[in-house]
Amino acid sequence: MFAYTDETGHSGRNIFDKNEIFRLGSILSINDIRHPCESVIGPFVKRKGVERLHANQWQDHEIAELGQNILDTLDDGNKWNFNIMQIHKPYVAPTKLVDLIFDPGENSAVPGVWYWDEMHRHILCLMMDDALNFKAAKQFWTAYLADDIDGVICTLGEVESFISSAGYPKPFKSVVKEAFKFARKSPGSFTMNATRKRKGYQAHTPNVIAFTQLFQAIHEFSRDTGSKPEILFHDKQDEFRSELQDTYQCFGGVVIQDTCDGSWPDAILADYKIGELEILPSVDNAGLQAADLLLWVNQRSSDNAEINVLKDRLGSLESPYYIGRGMSELIVDIHMKQRAR
Repeated sequence: MFAYTDETGHSGRNIFDKNEIFRLGSILSINDIRHPCESVIGPFVKRKGVERLHANQWQDHEIAELGQNILDTLDDGNKWNFNIMQIHKPYVAPTKLVDLIFDPGENSAVPGVWYWDEMHRHILCLMMDDALNFKAAKQFWTAYLADDIDGVICTLGEVESFISSAGYPKPFKSVVKEAFKFARKSPGSFTMNATRKRKGYQAHTPNVIAFTQLFQAIHEFSRDTGSKPEILFHDKQDEFRSELQDTYQCFGGVVIQDTCDGSWPDAILADYKIGELEILPSVDNAGLQAADLLLWVNQRSSDNAEINVLKDRLGSLESPYYIGRGMSELIVDIHMKQRAR
């Protein structure tokens, strides 16, 4: 199988820029789609007198027609889907605060269930998101990226003040209070490694978080189709090249197995090679240009009927994944209903 990946909303470590959503879109296909897509996209860009396709540069009806032709090409004797990973970038701050402070492996004041159980962990994420106003979130994020545990602890006072006065159940407030108390008493217990590499290596970014999630989509597609990974193509990213390569080598072969009961998922190594990672300009790969177009259509809000027909058709082929407050709320709600039965 092959993967063709593009992204939009990139802002590196700045998770508070005006584009709040980061999207990673990947065509996962059992066939190599480069040449078939070139036969569709090539004449279009030649007619336009440009080197490569940029979906946002052309009129909706043109993109709608081209998009339908691309989907027809992808459907021809092929199994494929379009994996969409969306991250609400500001929500990364509260989730990282939970990962740092509430890991019972480093904070002995935190009962294991509050971190290892999915519902409880997402409750903490929601509470931290409630408590972190914009200023406090930026202060935490700056300290987090600098491996400044003292700076992180300075932000906890405002968070705790909000939590203590809010209407959460007493057990919820208690776990936060005790966790923060331990952090103030034993700041050296926490592992911070955001600065272990030079500035250009940006492991703590939505880009790399989404890229890591893509591995699981590839493993699931491989399992469902019986087609082993051959090549993962990614649109050229000089800023992230080394980090993407390192991440792929370290984690590309890890398969996460959902336990279906809300407990921490299991992880095993795939019993096959993970395939190659090729990072190259999309001008050299029509499959990447096709991914660019589908990603643009996915996020497009239009009054054009042809675009909406294309969007509906694409929607039936999408495999979405989302990190944000709404997803945490959904996860908590599902678990609450299951446990109420």
